[in-house]
Amino acid sequence: MADIKLYGYSTSPFVRKVAACLYYKHLPFEHIPVNPVDPDRMIGFTGGRQVPVLAIGDEWKLDSTPIAIWLDERYPERPLLPSCPEMRAKIMKIDDWLNESFLPSYFRSALDAKKDLAFKYRAWRLAALVSAHTPLPEKIRHMWPDILQMAPFIVEMVSKIDREESLQDMQMRLGMEMVRHLNRGPFLGGSDTPTLVDLALFPQLIFPYMAGLTDKIPTDAVPQLKIWTRAVAKHLPRNPILVPDDFIVAYLD
Repeated sequence: MADIKLYGYSTSPFVRKVAACLYYKHLPFEHIPVNPVDPDRMIGFTGGRQVPVLAIGDEWKLDSTPIAIWLDERYPERPLLPSCPEMRAKIMKIDDWLNESFLPSYFRSALDAKKDLAFKYRAWRLAALVSAHTPLPEKIRHMWPDILQMAPFIVEMVSKIDREESLQDMQMRLGMEMVRHLNRGPFLGGSDTPTLVDLALFPQLIFPYMAGLTDKIPTDAVPQLKIWTRAVAKHLPRNPILVPDDFIVAYLD
């Protein structure tokens, strides 16, 4: 098997999505941390600054969903997408929802959340997680709350959503949409086995809890989603979020 390298930082939901796909397919890989302040040093060979980058031998590809499709083409065991055209189309539609609605809502909290001490703590914690892989200067770590609000990628992601809807209302609506996409399960879209979208959503829900940003998993309040979370967890390692074990604050029960 060719060497597989995943370039990116653990705070990126799209990098975690690709990592979960690799873990699910039982493909050994090396995570190559990328410093968001100086990404050119590690991924300059792509001609850009976008993560994730997945390299398999001498080939590489950008963008999490095309990467997942590429992985299925190269390694068809434990497929990420169903072979049935109708079911595949359903999963891809949910993936669009994730990319265009759910994930941008996470970035919105960096711009619209109350800028209190709790917000600053979460931002500084994120800076510490990044610095655990690629050490950041103390000044940069201290400025992380402001950097999050100015980061072009975050601003671009948030521009995709309607900010006239309150953040709280948006989070409630997305939670209800998540239940509808589960469609009685056991996995998203009514699939009998995990697919790309389960592996995309799961790390984002558990990352804040495991990394010490929150003290609970928000979807645990919904019985169907709590069952789904534990069902997906059975297919992944105990720590699937690319954060060093020393920085993990809590694991799923």
